[in-house]
Amino acid sequence: MTTGLAISQEFVSGTLMPLLQQELADDFDRLAIAIVGTGSDVLGLDDEISRDHHWGPRANVMYLRADAPRVADQVRAVLSKVPPKFGQYDVQIDIGNLTGVCCCQIEDFFGRFLGTEQLPASDLDWVRLCEVDLFHVTAGTIVYDGPGELTRRCDYLAYYPDAVWRKRLADWCMYVTGREAPYNLHRVAKRNDDLTCTIYFGLCIKRLMELCFTLNRRYAPYTKWLNRLFRNLPNYADQLAPMIDAAVAEPAWNKKVQLLIDANYVIADALADLQLCPALPRRKFDDSLTDLSLYDAAAHIYSQLPEELFSPSFNQVELWEKMAREVLFDSNDYIKNGHHRKA
Repeated sequence: MTTGLAISQEFVSGTLMPLLQQELADDFDRLAIAIVGTGSDVLGLDDEISRDHHWGPRANVMYLRADAPRVADQVRAVLSKVPPKFGQYDVQIDIGNLTGVCCCQIEDFFGRFLGTEQLPASDLDWVRLCEVDLFHVTAGTIVYDGPGELTRRCDYLAYYPDAVWRKRLADWCMYVTGREAPYNLHRVAKRNDDLTCTIYFGLCIKRLMELCFTLNRRYAPYTKWLNRLFRNLPNYADQLAPMIDAAVAEPAWNKKVQLLIDANYVIADALADLQLCPALPRRKFDDSLTDLSLYDAAAHIYSQLPEELFSPSFNQVELWEKMAREVLFDSNDYIKNGHHRKA
């Protein structure tokens, strides 16, 4: 199946870019054209299921705020001339959520996703940004960047600085050895609470996958694509994935607990391999505390961090959720598909 990204690249090079070059001959070099933002097609993960809404040729035409008085109206005029079809695919103009074919100021693009137009200037600024939002602004493809500002910002945000990276590792170690961990799973299993076991088990798997992204110095996506992209990570996923799969398939909670403890020791070995903490010896199973393998690792990492990074928690509230609500009743697909009620 042809991916949305491939279709969008053909659309940009064959239709949109020639129109912009023709109509903005003197100002074309003030534009950036990218295929970025939310959506499986930006990641090359779209399939037949993806095509039921907000799918088709897409492009984000951007310009600096300083250039907006000169070029914004010209760009909108060009978008109004884009043919409604590109081959067999509908071209959707400015349908909201910065999807389809749209235009905006470069500063507004980052403000929209990150909640601020300013690039992080300190470690604490980085902690205040949500990882999933950082994933959205740095994923995708920049086709053309005349001013270079879009590329500069994406390069700057490519990944956390070292101290913030180490803090994230320590924080997530605390999750998978403490709250969302074999510890609580084991204790609720002894109480025969299958529903709470299921909740803790899913949370622990999610944290383990996110932790593997962090070990690879890559932003983790939101939950829907976490497993898909986790399998492609170059380091440690090949060790963790079989343990996770075995834990999912295992019907007995006590055996699931043991498999998750094994996964935690893979993390511990990875941290030692990266020289972030000493090698941790395998402990005998403790029926009370269950597993403390990564507490020691986290404590060692915390001890090496700037004091200001010890207490703050990472922002985990995705601005994407707010943006999704804004297009819930988008007439471009919601009403068209008959999901509305008439008064």
